[in-house]
Amino acid sequence: MKRSRLTGALALLLVFSALFLFASCGFSYEKSKIGKYVDLSREDYYGLTVSIPAAKEIGEKDIDLEIATFRLHLRTLVSEGEVTRHAAWGDNVNLYYHITVANETGSFLPLDGFSNMTEGEPGPFVIGGGVLPEVFEDGLTGHAAIETLFAPKTDPSETVAAGDVVYLDLTYRVTDGENEASGETYGARIDLSANAAASSAFVGLHPGDAFDFGYNDGEPLVCDWDGDGENETLAASGTLRSLSRGEMLGRIEGDVPADYYDAAIAGKRVVLLYAIASVDEYTVPEITEELLKENVPEFELSEGGDLEEEFRDYVYRLLVNESRREWQAEIENKIWEHLNALDCVKKYPADALRDEMKEQERQLGQLYEYYGAILEEKYGSNPYETVEAFGYAYYDLEGSPYSDVYEYLKKEVVPDTVRQKLIVYYIAEAEGWRATEEEYETELPKQLTYYAENEGVTTAEVLKKYGEEFFRQAIQYNKVLTNLVEVTVIK
Repeated sequence: MKRSRLTGALALLLVFSALFLFASCGFSYEKSKIGKYVDLSREDYYGLTVSIPAAKEIGEKDIDLEIATFRLHLRTLVSEGEVTRHAAWGDNVNLYYHITVANETGSFLPLDGFSNMTEGEPGPFVIGGGVLPEVFEDGLTGHAAIETLFAPKTDPSETVAAGDVVYLDLTYRVTDGENEASGETYGARIDLSANAAASSAFVGLHPGDAFDFGYNDGEPLVCDWDGDGENETLAASGTLRSLSRGEMLGRIEGDVPADYYDAAIAGKRVVLLYAIASVDEYTVPEITEELLKENVPEFELSEGGDLEEEFRDYVYRLLVNESRREWQAEIENKIWEHLNALDCVKKYPADALRDEMKEQERQLGQLYEYYGAILEEKYGSNPYETVEAFGYAYYDLEGSPYSDVYEYLKKEVVPDTVRQKLIVYYIAEAEGWRATEEEYETELPKQLTYYAENEGVTTAEVLKKYGEEFFRQAIQYNKVLTNLVEVTVIK
């Protein structure tokens, strides 16, 4: 469930770049002659033209969702694992699910990660939480686990019959005339009663058996897989995870809005096949003045004012500000795309590279401790025995040319971070955009509050953890980028 913006309204006053999540503390950009390191003409950064969509307009539906999410954040568990409870707004519905869209590979295959029917565990979804498309939430509301049935069999003595459903791990290739699509999926579901070609291929197999239909060996399966009246050729190899007979799945079909957060299904016609494993019952509080005083102290109701109206106004302003910040962040990204493409850094200060490497290593250790504690709490142990192993997975370096995470930090992260800082301080010097002591003193409390709220510690602990130089650099960065955005031409 996403974190409500309302529970941390002060955090929304600020936007920080990931650039300064790892700040060096020895080399001083402030005091160095940056011109020794950077060669940048004014036209390279001032008054750039970028093309981005306009900031999102905020409507009543956005306000409704934000308030609903805020209320759900404060919900209280009543009971869990219920099988006769009919799902209501605010409840967790624990689902076995299989989501498909009609596409060039045929709707019998889910998008990668859109099925958990071979994983053995249901996934929890909040009714009203905005994670599932609204059409799915509407369809699930009012239903209980006893109304559906997911019945996989993994006993290797079982044999696939013609009317079964099979669940597979597979690698596949679908050819439709001149068009070809390939991929891997971990939740493929095929109903053999509805597909003669697949039925003849899978009948007689057992859970755990491997198969290969034309991917490396054997004959591919030819059938009208997507129902368009034309045959497609499916080459597939993998393992039969389980077979199922007598299951009763619910089915919801509907259109997902084009602005849905997950681009894989946004704007598409989508089918959800599901079985409810159980329902967790929650109570959700109503919006009251007392509730807001405790959880949104920044909101103040005027004397004799209408609570609902004024709170909706407050939420509207928060969302407008966030939309504006996201829009500004898009502009900043475009500016950096341009600057990063320039060959403008003549050399790197050795002290800056050394200091940045030390800070990156320190920060990686902190991340290891933070995520390690979460993993141990959730699973009973941390699967990463060392900081190095954690870092390799954290940066997704499997298959990369880097043998360890420290090589990656030294060759990629550290020079990129130092490069961006050099550019920021060069522009600040050239334009006279140095952050003043007054600006630092004004912005520091906001930044301390932001980090303290997100990390669940005091502002004093935040200042001790990151140090004064961290925040000076962040304030300097924000000033330069804000000024650059102001002089950028938007198309």
